[in-house]
Amino acid sequence: RTMLEDAIREVFDKHGITSHPSSLYTDEVKKVDGQLIQSQVRKPEPELKEIYDVIVENHGDDVKAEELIAAIRPFLRDGSKPLFDGQSHFGRGVETQLNESRVVNFNISHLEEGFLKPIAFHVILNYIWEHWIKSPEHAIKRKVLYVDEMWQFIDYEQTVNFLEKVARRSRKRNAGMCWASQDFVRILENVKARGILQSTFSYFFLEQNKIDKKKIQENFNLTAGELDIILNNPGKGEGIFRVGDSSVWIQTDPSDKEMMFIESNEAVLQELLNNMKKVQGYAG
Repeated sequence: RTMLEDAIREVFDKHGITSHPSSLYTDEVKKVDGQLIQSQVRKPEPELKEIYDVIVENHGDDVKAEELIAAIRPFLRDGSKPLFDGQSHFGRGVETQLNESRVVNFNISHLEEGFLKPIAFHVILNYIWEHWIKSPEHAIKRKVLYVDEMWQFIDYEQTVNFLEKVARRSRKRNAGMCWASQDFVRILENVKARGILQSTFSYFFLEQNKIDKKKIQENFNLTAGELDIILNNPGKGEGIFRVGDSSVWIQTDPSDKEMMFIESNEAVLQELLNNMKKVQGYAG
């Protein structure tokens, strides 16, 4: 760990980056998306390859450094998992400030499930927490972090600890966390995830598996009628919305435009678009 910290410090010193925010910028003229910027130009950020090179140069012959060097190697730009080595690039003309958009989606669905996706999720989560939720610049703005399919990351201790911190501490930063999970009981059974559940004030229970009835009843004290609704083939969007100790039976009815926004299945989305075109054609 000391070797890694020393290497990071050396690379940051090389870039002239300190704890002061102004050190992230340079006065040099820079061309960005075809436009010349003459002030507050963002410096290139330290890259993983630079840190790796410093470790190899300073500790390449040290047996104690072999494991660290081997662990970093696959993540370099010429390695098998080069996702995190390089400058952040969102695409030409794409705004990179989270506060400039109403909704920002980080799509990691195509990443490899067992290894890359959990790491990418943790990196993105840390970025959102540090640069958006904690930022004094956004202190008075209401912010919501939405975590989809949280069960996928529940076996990673560091990520669960981070999610618990966000759930507990986001309120004082005028923010909140909303999470969704198909495998709800898996979260219930994870001891370290209990803090997330304890910091969750409202729940919307959609269809649940009957084998999970006992666990849900023990933890949320739903009535027999409420359990019957969510365990016996409820309709799409139908479920029990619970806030504190109060519950209500509701059914959501999203519009076609809302479904276009949230539908993740490409085939279903295409069918929806085709149907909308037909309806518009008839209306015309």
